[in-house]
Amino acid sequence: MKSITFFMHNIYAMGGTVKSISQIANVLAEKGHHVEIISVFKGDTSPYFDINPSIKVKPLVNYQLHPFNFKDILFNRITKWTSLSKPKYISQHEPGLNQFSHYIEKKMIKAIKHVNTDVLIGTRASFNILIAQHAPMKCEKIGMEHMNFDAHPEAYQQEIINAYKNLDKLTTLTETDKVKYQDYIHIPTFVIPNIINETRLQEQKVKNISAAGRLEYEKGFDLLIDSINLIQENMRQFGYQVHIYGDGKERDNLSKLIRKNNLEDIVFLQGATHQLNEKLAKSELTVIPSRNEGFGMVILEAMNQGSVVVSFDGNAGPESIIQNNVNGYLIEHGNVDALANKLRRLINQEFKDQVIIENGYQTVETYGPNAIYLSFRHMLDT
Repeated sequence: MKSITFFMHNIYAMGGTVKSISQIANVLAEKGHHVEIISVFKGDTSPYFDINPSIKVKPLVNYQLHPFNFKDILFNRITKWTSLSKPKYISQHEPGLNQFSHYIEKKMIKAIKHVNTDVLIGTRASFNILIAQHAPMKCEKIGMEHMNFDAHPEAYQQEIINAYKNLDKLTTLTETDKVKYQDYIHIPTFVIPNIINETRLQEQKVKNISAAGRLEYEKGFDLLIDSINLIQENMRQFGYQVHIYGDGKERDNLSKLIRKNNLEDIVFLQGATHQLNEKLAKSELTVIPSRNEGFGMVILEAMNQGSVVVSFDGNAGPESIIQNNVNGYLIEHGNVDALANKLRRLINQEFKDQVIIENGYQTVETYGPNAIYLSFRHMLDT
């Protein structure tokens, strides 16, 4: 069996990509593969999601407040404040570029050059580019894409096209993404969706609308709040609340939007949670208001817990999972009025949701660990 290293941003933080990599790494380890994870950053004592004990996790920069980590913290701060020591090799289009410094990228390149497993897998575009440039010749270089191609800025798209030609293989989350990438990058490309491997809980439903994810602009939580503003009297009349789970740089802006529209008694920012499945199991509805969504793990998690899903269309992820009026509902992309109207009708109990819920359960079955492992194993062996 091939040995595998995943190269990722931060295994110690909450996020859809973090969860998906944790799950596929666990399945590979359970099937007998030797698995390692290189995490550029470490800010906690243990990974956010459970990791198989056999998996070796190697952090490169430890931000935990401890005397042993003083060098990492100090050097990165100094190099961030010094223009001559800003990143030179990480793509300037990397969305989180401000987190990196020349000190960090040198650690990253050194780690890539010293990988000794059969396969090295990058998990975001800027990492895939570094792997394409610096991975050992003996190592099979695989890029994982968790974003659809069009979600990248045009200048980044060209950089991706040029660099990915030096990868051995590429994986995408959806067939739509696969076709798009193959239009530009002529290397073997495979669809490897995320795994859903959660226990189905039996919880009494309450009148909650849930949403979850990083509090970033692309996730569109402001659009959800705007839609709730349009139906706030209906929400109060029928006793519904909106609970948004997650943390991120948009938190303050979202709080201001809630206050501006006098929604403090309806919309609540709950922070990140390790009990998301319990929250979804109690929620009648789950909304995915993303402007861009590569896959939408929360969609599957909500379906698995019998929470009816509403999402915008025009995103490869939701459109690959949700069949409108069959296992969930798709709304015109970015249309706040349409989202408000759909939610109003749902909380008014105008639809019979049990069929939608049962169809959601069937959808979830196709994303189970064994099914995704077979796809992953086929990709490795091809």
